[in-house]
Amino acid sequence: MDRKNSGKRPLSSSLQEKAEKLAVLVEKIVDKSREGAVIVVEGSKDVHALRSLGVKGEIFSVKTRRIPLYDVFHELLKMERELIILTDFDRRGTQLAGKMTHYLEHHGKAPNLTFWLKLKGLLSGDVKDVEGLAAYVENIKRATVNI
Repeated sequence: MDRKNSGKRPLSSSLQEKAEKLAVLVEKIVDKSREGAVIVVEGSKDVHALRSLGVKGEIFSVKTRRIPLYDVFHELLKMERELIILTDFDRRGTQLAGKMTHYLEHHGKAPNLTFWLKLKGLLSGDVKDVEGLAAYVENIKRATVNI
């Protein structure tokens, strides 16, 4: 069957579109951080990945606190700034995001899950954690340049 008539987009077009959407999302995260939002991640490798993507503001790592999880949630609750949750996209990251969101909302603070939901949908199995995001962004840039 002729590719032009198959009704499907060529791989290069969909990959380019994905790269553009990913670049916009990353830039919006960088902007939100610059405006004062706190980005909440799981561990130190996630912090390093976001730094390599250009995030300069505060990144709060949940697992490096060495205190009980609900004490960590209470620390987040006391923050006056917007909280952007960016846990991993796997089962455990999803559970942590859910617990955190439930706790914070129950105590009157609504975290921002928009970026997490959009990234999880866009990456759909290609990347399972935030630490892999930086490498994925570089790989997809390289792939779209070579198309």
